[in-house]
Amino acid sequence: MPQDDERELEAALTRAGITPPPGRMRGLLAAYRDLRPMLPLLRGPRDAAAEPAGVYSFDSITRDRGA
Repeated sequence: MPQDDERELEAALTRAGITPPPGRMRGLLAAYRDLRPMLPLLRGPRDAAAEPAGVYSFDSITRDRGA
């Protein structure tokens, strides 16, 4: 329900201590509605292989930099 989305967003913003600037609530609500279905992907279980910061190319750390 549109009213429920607005209440949920307002509650989340209040919990986070965020006061949106005047005129920005419609945009925030649209973004909230777009992103909310993705929450299960963000909160799902992951292993270390899913962390992109832990990925590197072996060749990039072993090549001769003097050549």
